Amino acid sequence: MLSLDEALKDRRSVRKYLDKSVSDSDTASIVRAGCLAPSAKNRQPWRFVKLDDDQKKTIAVMMKKWAADNAEERGTVVESAKILERAPLALAVCTPAEKKYPSSDYISVGACLENMCLKATDLGLGSLIICDVWCVEKEARETVGTKDEITAVFIAGYGAEGVIPPRARKPLSKVLANVGEKAEPSPRYDKLPQADTGKNKFVFISYSHKDADLVISDIAELKHHGVALWYDVSIYYGENWDEKALGKIAEKNCVGLIVYVSKNSLCSKAVAEETATAVKEGKPVVPVHIGDMPLAAYGAESGSIPDFGDKTKYIARSAVASNVDATEEIVKACLRFGAVAKSGIYDDFEYELIEDGARITLYNGTSETVTVPSRICGKAVTEIGHNSFSGNVCIKKIILPETVKRVGGGAFSGVRNLKEINLPENINKLGQAAFRDCTSLECVSLPSGIKILEEAMFRGCISLKEAVVPFGVEELGEAVFNGCRSLKKAVIPDTVKKMTEGGFFGCGELENLTIPKDIKGLEKQSFETCPKVNVVAGGFVFRDGKADKP
Repeated sequence: MLSLDEALKDRRSVRKYLDKSVSDSDTASIVRAGCLAPSAKNRQPWRFVKLDDDQKKTIAVMMKKWAADNAEERGTVVESAKILERAPLALAVCTPAEKKYPSSDYISVGACLENMCLKATDLGLGSLIICDVWCVEKEARETVGTKDEITAVFIAGYGAEGVIPPRARKPLSKVLANVGEKAEPSPRYDKLPQADTGKNKFVFISYSHKDADLVISDIAELKHHGVALWYDVSIYYGENWDEKALGKIAEKNCVGLIVYVSKNSLCSKAVAEETATAVKEGKPVVPVHIGDMPLAAYGAESGSIPDFGDKTKYIARSAVASNVDATEEIVKACLRFGAVAKSGIYDDFEYELIEDGARITLYNGTSETVTVPSRICGKAVTEIGHNSFSGNVCIKKIILPETVKRVGGGAFSGVRNLKEINLPENINKLGQAAFRDCTSLECVSLPSGIKILEEAMFRGCISLKEAVVPFGVEELGEAVFNGCRSLKKAVIPDTVKKMTEGGFFGCGELENLTIPKDIKGLEKQSFETCPKVNVVAGGFVFRDGKADKP
């Protein structure tokens, strides 16, 4: 068991968790610790409800929807919703809806939650208090099944972020009056994303702390691309920095070193030692050259240049911290080292790396206009995965990059507010039901490289008014335009040799139809629900919803 000082020191707000459940006994211990907190008049104004997966997802979806409708006030609501959705343990923290002494009750609940956080730390768990549920609090009550106010949600689980450094704290002189004690200054670590300390292959980042703002920008962007990194943020204040850092480079899982070359780093003994250690251990070293001066010019000032390997090969990097122009080249180097995750999260997109690039596997965002990135982890985004956007209620427009070649089955199905999407000409595969039940979609231009319109491609697209099948398509699958009740015009080129029955079932407004006369697969009832169609095709004369032999 941790001492109180140890628990206070080690407690962290954890936002990423392993896929490992929290036992009922640990849950009970956490709540029991919370109930030991002081409360005004000993009213103990707290109740807890453990949320199941459906309840977590329902509340998270409501939060994302609220954020989409209230963009100026959204704050961290979306981020909190994503954490809630995947939390191993989530407890709704409830207080009486009618409060005689509201401020006292809230202070009491705060004390209770602090006890719970400390107990979670003692049990080896990470924890987080989510207050962003306020935006859907009344709706969440119905989901949880309580008449009480849901004041917060307490999250706990086994952290997946490794060692999280302490956040900077204000000195006592800023928060305590009439006491002369001075606080020790905290390390300036709060801007850095967490370093990787697990068993995965990682790249060591070597830099001068005088270049920290610039390097921090790159580290954040690199981790955004799934690169596993280690840097000195993982060393606590007062530890033997040299020994631990150099030891990290020597570890088997350290597969390379990225060194930021600048006037500052060339004068840094630590950078020189880190680089020398990497060379000694046979680890590849990639220099990132900050600014426009040639390397030789630095040597004149510093007196010597550490051995960065082949000095003619380096990555150029702007001296402007916010300009992360070197990211893609650094990612490519890390890919060669094997230190890039095969799957991960980029912005609101979950992805996985595949043979010819990257595949989007899930979109978690709430934006009305979504621009799919063209590159992730230094690789082109070539595929939109199965059901990756399915059911999203926020999207109105999707912009796909020219790199996309394939769209998986059901990729955009049920995106009911989608009105506009571009399909790049490079696309040669659209999966089954790709746009099924996109009820707001009125028009879409299909790429010319596809050969088959798969089954149920536009089924249920009740707002679709015109469908022009590209020249080169050879077959229309079953129920391609089934239920497109607003469809007035359809053009099927002579390249289409086969069309399965039911392709236009329920298209009652269809009147302008161009279709090859010798197309195969039609039956008498093919256009019986299309009373305005008047064509000769597939061995039949279709007129007024009936078919006869010519």
